[in-house]
Amino acid sequence: MADVTAVFVTRPEFTHELPPHELFDDADKISMVGLSLNLLCQQYPDRALLEMLETGSVVQCLFLDPDGEHIKAREREESHPVGLLTTLTRLNIQTLQRLHGKLSPEARGNLRIRTYDEPVRFNITVVDDVTCVVQPYLPDARGVESPTLVMERQDGHPAGLFDTFAQVFESMWARGTEVPA
Repeated sequence: MADVTAVFVTRPEFTHELPPHELFDDADKISMVGLSLNLLCQQYPDRALLEMLETGSVVQCLFLDPDGEHIKAREREESHPVGLLTTLTRLNIQTLQRLHGKLSPEARGNLRIRTYDEPVRFNITVVDDVTCVVQPYLPDARGVESPTLVMERQDGHPAGLFDTFAQVFESMWARGTEVPA
């Protein structure tokens, strides 16, 4: 656990201490998997994301499928009205699709969107293969109430939690279904 550099009781505590702009600004690669990926889609400016993509940064977003069975199960678990998480997730995907349409032809390949339909267990964000943010989904609780772990890759140390969660992302990404932009 030497690679765990911070633990927060809730997501708001995390974003207070490490706001999205500090996490994402100047990133060369951002890889995310979760439900709606609000950290990027709702809390990070479009202009900043477009600039990153135009200058060569790669962003991979893997959303819980808004048309799948597991998002409906999560809505029931969180006691949301039918369609709430589906609508939010679809809106966030459409936000990225809209931004994709604003990119130059050379930069369009830098924004990659996929979906998966599996039980949602973690929100994982890997930045530059150095920083990893993991937020579990708790039973009967909204994602905002989840604890957050921040890990930094430790070269020269035995594999730690960073490597575990980076591998979870890679495995899920490989199983994901591409979303046309």
